[in-house]
Amino acid sequence: MNETIQLINHASISIKLSKDTYLLSDPWYKGSAFDNGWELLYENNDESILQILEKTNYIFISHEHPDHFSIIFFKKYSQYIKEKKITIIFQKTLDKRVENFLTKKLELDLIILESHKTKELAGQKITLIDCGTIDSGIIVETNKTYHININDCDFTSAQLKKIKGMLQNNKKIVIYMQFSYAAYRSDNEWLKRASIYKLEKLLEIYKYFKADLLVPFASFIYFSSSENFRLNKYMNNVKTTSNFLNQNKINYCILNPDQSEIDVEDLINDQNLRDTSNANSIIFWNEKFTNIKPSEDKFEKLEILEDLKKNFLLRIKKKNTLFLMYLLRYLSFKYFFGDTIIHVSDNRETYILNFFKILRNDHIVRSKIDIEMKSKRFVFLLKEPYGLDTLSVNGCFDSLKKDGFENFIRSIGFVVLNQVNMGINVRDLISSKIINRIIDILMRLIKRKS
Repeated sequence: MNETIQLINHASISIKLSKDTYLLSDPWYKGSAFDNGWELLYENNDESILQILEKTNYIFISHEHPDHFSIIFFKKYSQYIKEKKITIIFQKTLDKRVENFLTKKLELDLIILESHKTKELAGQKITLIDCGTIDSGIIVETNKTYHININDCDFTSAQLKKIKGMLQNNKKIVIYMQFSYAAYRSDNEWLKRASIYKLEKLLEIYKYFKADLLVPFASFIYFSSSENFRLNKYMNNVKTTSNFLNQNKINYCILNPDQSEIDVEDLINDQNLRDTSNANSIIFWNEKFTNIKPSEDKFEKLEILEDLKKNFLLRIKKKNTLFLMYLLRYLSFKYFFGDTIIHVSDNRETYILNFFKILRNDHIVRSKIDIEMKSKRFVFLLKEPYGLDTLSVNGCFDSLKKDGFENFIRSIGFVVLNQVNMGINVRDLISSKIINRIIDILMRLIKRKS
């Protein structure tokens, strides 16, 4: 039996594991993501989606970001998924939000995988590797191949070493990776560095694993709002990615949704097949990227209600140890958990925001303001537990000071931990996983590296 792969869209790959077993990853095929800040370069029609589901046995969800876990998709096709007895694969989490949504609300079958523990499915071995606070990748070991789906995980050196140690058998290695940045950067120089970083990461991972094939994917999107459209300027498109990989003599294949299943062994061994696929995909994706336009946004002014502010601060109080935060704020001279100043542009209001107060002060001079955004975004930030996570990805705001974004994250970035039932408390801060992640993020902010 020949293994095959097929790109369905963005981070969604269908892998034929055995004669009658197909694994599908991260189905997002229609609709916007991140509070209408992202759009797909291409949308699948209903007929093609049903054709894919017809042969699918398992669906792997890497994490709960909406470009990987599309609620629209699961709501629309949940009945069909049940009828076809398709099983969803997801990671073990503290909050169990995704797990409860899929099993209790949609009544779908679910397999929960613990990180670094291997499970056998349909005669194949699958190992999930968690990353950061919400992300994960998987290693699928078939009879001939290790399929390593990294998508947009940013594994540490120690994690990569551990993954490499799991590849004990002499088999071909195929790597699937994101190839462009996918979050806010405050200026053009940072955007350029982020693009270069992503390309260099492809090369680094490919060489580290001595891979036989690299499949760049999970970057077939664009920043679609008038507020964030500038972020598209330095994104790596398939042409620039292809040029870089050619220059570094990497065996790679860029896929597109017009292609049917492709034999993995043929892709690894046949340069002409890869060249043809790459050429077709460059034409396919570049035509889509060339024609992108910002959406015609109509923003309604929203009032910043007192209850909204109170509930935001109450969530913080419940999830964190305020005494510890006050102490760290004092000892760091407000470098950590200090004040961030946000101007709400359409309301012409300015707020001093930190973990214990939200104070309006419209007399603050513009040179002191860190961040500017519309009231719709500010309300979203305060209202939703995942508000900051969404905002930092969709980039629908502006950093007015040189270090405005960095100050914003040092002040309230911890709420990203709160959304997964972690926080600033002794229990979580003694976790090496959390400490390493915080240090990594802070160093990147300082260096503006990635």
